[in-house]
Amino acid sequence: MTIKAIMFDFGDTLVHTEGFDYDSCLRKMHQNLAQNEVFVPFDDFKRAYFHVRDRFYREMDKTLEEQDFAERITQTLSAFGIRLPSEDKRVQEAVEVFMKGFVDSLRIDDYLPTLLKQLHKKYRLAVVSNMSFARAESDSLKKFGIMKHFDAVIISGNLGWRKPSPKIYQEALKALGVKANETVFVGDSPKADIEGPKQLGMKTVLLTKDNKKTPSTDTFRLYVNENVSEVPNKTIMELAQLPEVLDSLEK
Repeated sequence: MTIKAIMFDFGDTLVHTEGFDYDSCLRKMHQNLAQNEVFVPFDDFKRAYFHVRDRFYREMDKTLEEQDFAERITQTLSAFGIRLPSEDKRVQEAVEVFMKGFVDSLRIDDYLPTLLKQLHKKYRLAVVSNMSFARAESDSLKKFGIMKHFDAVIISGNLGWRKPSPKIYQEALKALGVKANETVFVGDSPKADIEGPKQLGMKTVLLTKDNKKTPSTDTFRLYVNENVSEVPNKTIMELAQLPEVLDSLEK
């Protein structure tokens, strides 16, 4: 097998999210709304927000269509009779505050920039990720100085379709100019990063979470006890092992 391209998941693959404090980000968002004269008791706001979020994820899990993060705030506020469209300046500012807290909480392994630079000399690289607020992801890649190593960044918030929809992988293959059987997908979700890509003919590498602190992002709970029909071609504990695994896949 000749490998020409590698696709990476984002959260808990390229970046570590265990430092993300959901409650803190919600409080900052709530405080920002209050500063803009949108008043709701925090505990009630938090309860309504998670109700809306969980409903959105149930819907997205069925349709695989991405939903705008701002709509979470809009529908949360509507539970209190506050009618603000998602494009309202106050809603958009609240989104920015939440996402800044998210981006600030992320970290990467020290070796990652060097690893990506080395891989990019031989392969075309892409990020393929589920993220309702796409700019949070692109901002993170720039923050860590690794955006330059990717030939394509395909985010569900821009495309409108989430993994494991074949549409998002096909968009990435098109952007990279490669075929599925020339591509390896690396990620931590058995369904989104293993089953989806393998059904299109890609090789896959699963990054396990063994011995790692449980991430607190929205989607982590969706990846627990997933019912999948595919197994990865290879399994690794950290990305530093990837070059050796890629060599074995090409033999």
